[in-house]
Amino acid sequence: MRRMRISVLNNDYYIKTDADEEYMSQIANYLEGKFKEASPNLENVVAPRQVLLATLKIADEFFKLKREFEEFKKSAEERSKSLVDMLDNSLKYVDNSVPQNEGKGEENSRMERGDPFK
Repeated sequence: MRRMRISVLNNDYYIKTDADEEYMSQIANYLEGKFKEASPNLENVVAPRQVLLATLKIADEFFKLKREFEEFKKSAEERSKSLVDMLDNSLKYVDNSVPQNEGKGEENSRMERGDPFK
């Protein structure tokens, strides 16, 4: 762990972390944005150290879950595309292996009678 300075609402805080500086800066900027969103006139308020540490941990968990969700979403989209491709290929195979008019006589006559479900 190393000691790192982060700035939130024009106040410097020193924390111990294994995270890299850019990541912690992103979290600090995110928190500052949320603090200002909640109270637009908030400027030089000093947050108690315990509150800051808790919000940093919550924001870190949020960032990790967000990253995991994006990875899951990407994987699900890739798998869905793969399944759609497999279905498309299967349907092409079925369409090519069955003669065009075979098996449609009964279906067409039911449709003509206005009775497609019998």
